[in-house]
Amino acid sequence: MGDAIVLAVLMAVICLIVRSMVKNHKKGGGCSGNCSSCSKGCMKYRESSSEQ
Repeated sequence: MGDAIVLAVLMAVICLIVRSMVKNHKKGGGCSGNCSSCSKGCMKYRESSSEQ
């Protein structure tokens, strides 16, 4: 019984994460990995990671 509750909570959390990611992607957020097509946020991340 406890396993079913933990599984249900885990599935709910995963669903909320996926839903948030889909909403963010629809609003134009998120990066596809192709920095030439992303906003400045992706390039800023790329620059900071190359400095290390």
